[in-house]
Amino acid sequence: MRETSPSPGRRFGILQLATTVTAAVLALAGCGGGNDSTSAGGPFVRPTFGSGWNANAATPPVVPAGPSGTGFWDIYRAPGAQAQSGDIYWAQPRTDAPEGAKAWNVVYVSEISPGVKKYVSGEIYVPDGGGTTPRDVVLWNHETTGVADACAPSRRSLVVDGISRVPGIRDLLAKGYVVAMSDYPGQGLPGPAYYMAGQPNARASLDVLRAAQNFPEANASKRYVMYGWSQGGQTTMWTESIAGTYAPEFTGLGAALIAPAVRIRQLTLNSMKSTELAGYVISTLPGIKAAYPDLRYGDFLTTEGLEQFPAMADGCFDVWSTAATVTDPYKPGALVSGSPWWDAMTAVDNFTPKGSMPFAIYQGAKDVVVPVELTAAERTALCKAGGAVDYLEPAGLDHESIVPEAAKRFPTWAKDRFEGRAAASNCP
Repeated sequence: MRETSPSPGRRFGILQLATTVTAAVLALAGCGGGNDSTSAGGPFVRPTFGSGWNANAATPPVVPAGPSGTGFWDIYRAPGAQAQSGDIYWAQPRTDAPEGAKAWNVVYVSEISPGVKKYVSGEIYVPDGGGTTPRDVVLWNHETTGVADACAPSRRSLVVDGISRVPGIRDLLAKGYVVAMSDYPGQGLPGPAYYMAGQPNARASLDVLRAAQNFPEANASKRYVMYGWSQGGQTTMWTESIAGTYAPEFTGLGAALIAPAVRIRQLTLNSMKSTELAGYVISTLPGIKAAYPDLRYGDFLTTEGLEQFPAMADGCFDVWSTAATVTDPYKPGALVSGSPWWDAMTAVDNFTPKGSMPFAIYQGAKDVVVPVELTAAERTALCKAGGAVDYLEPAGLDHESIVPEAAKRFPTWAKDRFEGRAAASNCP
């Protein structure tokens, strides 16, 4: 989720494809592979799952090299029956990592729902320098980027208009952490994007941790701290809720939320009050329908509303501008108790925090996209679950201007979690 009508030159005004991405032969010293030996540029060789990378291995496994350019994301096949979550299909080096680090795009396997495995794209950033000690991992869960394939984070430059799209990544890499992130199912690769669908995105996020385990340059530990902005706040909370059962081999030490867009039904009802937020509402519907295919757009949108779909397909945020001019985009009863869309969004929202790790929350007091009262409800739920919650609500900041404040604070907060310091809490 993001603010409406971005001005030119602002952080998310114009999204660029990652023109700095290079590819050729990816010669990496060791990694797990996928299950289909004919799917890329060489055979897959799997290490013992979860063992990390043995830098002294006599015959290290190999990550297949993906093609250069946008062909990297053109994968229409499904994983084979023997595929395991976190298996890497192929990788592509990036050249826009911060100084002192290296980066790759990856395509990996995720079980996005029980028994359903898909290929998902993402990114892995690794500090320079070797050593045999495993590196701890910071997991970034991204915000709304648009639902078209070209809008996926891995297809974009890391820095746009002088600002990194991953808050605090330079500081995190400088502290020696691997930074891993998923595009989420259907963003980047063919297929529907599960925008704001909750659990599929959380599963993909946990599976990029597994991909980092299978990636040789990362030498990743099984300890992680995660954070997410807006849509990524929903992903982060869902991830905490399912991590103990879906990925019990990892140890989550903390999580941070930046203006978290968590409960999709309440957020949609809030956005339906303002024509300026109609683009968000319309963009949300395909993601919920991806999880619940029997839903019908015609039950929610008028003809005027349906006419906004081309703008959503052709541009990352074009629909924010075009939909803001529509006077009557929703049908009466589109989102009322008992309606199909109400039931589906209620199902997406049906999860509770487990209290398994401390949280930090950064919420702008002037946020109208994710109002303070909605974040306050999540704070209450987290406190009730029993974990420490450090809540910060700076005056004068909104949905976007809170991000630089969080970027300044989060790297140190993450470092404290990895070093075992007690987390502050101001639960009421």
